[in-house]
Amino acid sequence: MKFLVSADDTGAAKEVVCVRGTDTSKQDGIKPKSIINYITEPTIGLDSRIIHLLNYNFQYVITSRLDGNVSIFTIPEEDEEENKYELLKNFKIDIDEEDRPISLQKIEKLDSILVAYESCKMFIIPLIDDKFEIEPIEIKLPKDIKNLHALTINPQFENILAVGGQEQDLKVLKFFDHKLNSTIFKKKDYESKFNVEVLYSAKNVKNDHLDMRVPIWITNILFLEGTQDQFNIITSTRYGQIRIYDTKHGKKPIKDYKICEKPILKMKFANEEKTELILTNTHNLIGKYSLNKIDDHGYKLHSASAGDIYIPTPKLLGKFTGGNTGATFGIQVYEDIIAVGGLDRYLRVFDLESREVLAKVYLGVEISSLLILDEEDIDEESTKRKRQEEDDEEEIWNQLKKNK
Repeated sequence: MKFLVSADDTGAAKEVVCVRGTDTSKQDGIKPKSIINYITEPTIGLDSRIIHLLNYNFQYVITSRLDGNVSIFTIPEEDEEENKYELLKNFKIDIDEEDRPISLQKIEKLDSILVAYESCKMFIIPLIDDKFEIEPIEIKLPKDIKNLHALTINPQFENILAVGGQEQDLKVLKFFDHKLNSTIFKKKDYESKFNVEVLYSAKNVKNDHLDMRVPIWITNILFLEGTQDQFNIITSTRYGQIRIYDTKHGKKPIKDYKICEKPILKMKFANEEKTELILTNTHNLIGKYSLNKIDDHGYKLHSASAGDIYIPTPKLLGKFTGGNTGATFGIQVYEDIIAVGGLDRYLRVFDLESREVLAKVYLGVEISSLLILDEEDIDEESTKRKRQEEDDEEEIWNQLKKNK
């Protein structure tokens, strides 16, 4: 297995190669095949640490740093040893010192990426040639959108995105015509093709059981299946809630669940059907929840007047508990595994279904982002290639015998 993990303390990234069963927490445990620092350009350090890592179609690794640098690196070939993760291009985005990147997304329809910041600055960066000569294109958001903490592109319709943040409720935006593709960058007026239109604005939920206003602070947004005009969306909040919206059924969420007291940091789908979620929080939660199965007594509130109040929540299918402590910021689900990392400086890999720990590697650095570059053990890959080569050779000899 191969992973690329941000090293927050140094500002670099570490490539980790290991096999299933690796465990550095045990003296006699299996050790990683290699842990090597890469991606040390253009600048590194705590103030320029990597916030996002993006695998762009296995062509490039793209990083977004705290200081506004967005960099494009090569993805090395399997046996390549020299010039691994070579820097191809760096863009320095003009942001204020206190600003922070909140999202790095790909737009395959436009052969581009999109990077967004808390200040509501948002840029498209085309990747249409090896020289990357087109400078970042700033997309102006409506002035009433402020304090963003979450932004995601609809994977079904990449001209649609959703945003939210601190006292910024969910909005769905269209920012280019769905008929456009990357050929627009061959025209001189391509910047005029990006115009933001607000398609949906959510409203806050009703007051709580004490008749107090519920604060808004969206931390993650995911699109469920929908259409070009109707959207099903899930959000998580810094107050431990997840909410489900159906835009054809009004501006308030159709479901509002309280999951935990701590802020939800990351939210990912756990399966292709989008019926299960992985949630992490600022404490030690890494849990898998069902959107189809509801636990009627999932969360308990206590009211001085009414006593204990039980609130339905998505059913907890299980927790990933590899000894993790503290907040989990880096998470990726790929095929049948999930990799996570955070403040406790461990990279942990789990089987997605059984939740068994597959690998546990101490890296000595805090982690805010990671990529799974290969989910198979290197030894397994070598064995498969050898068997394939042997099968090919046998087939050639059999063919030669027939020709005789």
